Amino acid sequence: MKAPLLEKVQHALRQIEPMAAHDWPPARSIARQLRWCVAYLTDQPREERPGPFSMGLIATREFDMYGDQPELAALISEIQSDMERLLAAAPSP
Repeated sequence: MKAPLLEKVQHALRQIEPMAAHDWPPARSIARQLRWCVAYLTDQPREERPGPFSMGLIATREFDMYGDQPELAALISEIQSDMERLLAAAPSP
């Protein structure tokens, strides 16, 4: 499950990073969460998860309801769901 999920996360991150580079707060938040996912999926050092994911909600609001990128919103929401399932199944430290 990790490899296909990692590909999805990297694909979404490539689309979000240019928006985050323009200092758009919703994109910065989504990018930060996606980078955490990449670090988790590749077993890289990372900060503790700051709390529940909000990237799906932000993406739905910004790219689907008010924007013109429903596919990106759906991808980010799918990533969030997949990550939540993966984390719920992971053994506790």
